[in-house]
Amino acid sequence: MCVYIYIHIVLSLLAGLTSAFLVLTILQLQRNMNTLLTLWFLLSSAVCLHGLTVGDVTEVYRWVSVDYDWPNATTKTDYITNNLFILENNIIAGIKVYRDEVYVTVPRWRRGIPSSLNRVVTRGDKHLLQPYPSWAMHRLGDCSVLQYVQSMEIDPNTGYMYILDNGRINIFENSSTNVCPPKLLIWNMQKNAEVHRYVFPADVADPTSCFLNDIVLDYVDGHVAFAYITDVLEAKLYVYDYNKDESYVFKDPSMQPESPGGYAVDGIAMSPTFDFVYFCPITGRGLYQIPTSVLRDRHAQFGQHVRRVGTLVSRADGLAYGQQNLYFGLLDLDGLARWEVAGDAKDGCYGSVNMVSQKVIASNNITMRWVDTLAWDDRGYLWFVANDISRYLSKTMNFTGSEPNMYITKVFVNESSYLSTALSAPVRPQCTSSGARSSLAHLATWLLLFTSLLLI
Repeated sequence: MCVYIYIHIVLSLLAGLTSAFLVLTILQLQRNMNTLLTLWFLLSSAVCLHGLTVGDVTEVYRWVSVDYDWPNATTKTDYITNNLFILENNIIAGIKVYRDEVYVTVPRWRRGIPSSLNRVVTRGDKHLLQPYPSWAMHRLGDCSVLQYVQSMEIDPNTGYMYILDNGRINIFENSSTNVCPPKLLIWNMQKNAEVHRYVFPADVADPTSCFLNDIVLDYVDGHVAFAYITDVLEAKLYVYDYNKDESYVFKDPSMQPESPGGYAVDGIAMSPTFDFVYFCPITGRGLYQIPTSVLRDRHAQFGQHVRRVGTLVSRADGLAYGQQNLYFGLLDLDGLARWEVAGDAKDGCYGSVNMVSQKVIASNNITMRWVDTLAWDDRGYLWFVANDISRYLSKTMNFTGSEPNMYITKVFVNESSYLSTALSAPVRPQCTSSGARSSLAHLATWLLLFTSLLLI
């Protein structure tokens, strides 16, 4: 009798656990469906409210050549006289948008660049570049200020701009000038004040050969804890650890150009849940994924965890991840495309996702030649610079004609930056394939029936 009671109790507990498991499984599936329906409703409502369609293109700025917001005419004359402003050497490359202000970089690839980081301002009918944060912050030869800014990232949650300063200048002249060591400068845009600076040691970023190209930020526990930076010449990925105020570097064959003599890793993007980083070389079409858990560990074996997720439809320069999709420029097709990552990540398995769903969302063989850097605003637009950089490098660009050489364009994609939800970034549940989930549900059902029969 005691044995029978004991067996009855065990079977009752098993039935209860099985029932609970079945209910939780159903609830999880229901929650996923509710989440998808909610997202669909919000996105559809947003599009209706804006009266916009995904893919709508708006040209914002165009330049034959750039000019600056000079303090006075005398200053401009002095800069020209002393070869500090050489018109044909100035080309816009990087872009970021913050609170309806547009910030751009003019890399000091050649001599005669007055200011390497700027805000676009309008004076009459002219769109000029105003040195940011100030003229004084761009004095040549002064290592306490900015020498050569290639790119930057703006955290919309704090208003901090993370500025990459290569330190070395004139890298596309016959000989570069190694003025200062490379550094990362963090600037409070609201207070117009420096927050922190970090100078990279020579054993991490060589001051005579580095090319700090692009940057993404990694949130941990509600704040920026890491920055990841690509180097297009050295084929490296640098990691800056904010909490420890130190840096280290990873190097892997995936960062190399796919053809000899080409350009290495350039574009980089962070997933909105801060669990994966994606990158690609300019010379090549491979897109790679690496978990942030690997990048956060300086002793990790990078090569054991990096994964090629697929082949891009075109070579790409800049990358940008929104809340659902990953966007990239089309160097071979003169346009912009997206990879629908969320759609390809079957059952939420982002760690094993393969790139299938690529879609060209904008294309123009005049205004979108060499889509360089991408940027987000807070109104559902993805911005980008197109600068036909191959003509600039070959010195065949006409800066005195009537044909524009540089364009800034925005495309409505109804998404926002990966950083926009950083303070409440959802944690992705551990993925389970639909087949496995179905099998578990069936197993739970059979266990429930079996234990119920035994208890009759």
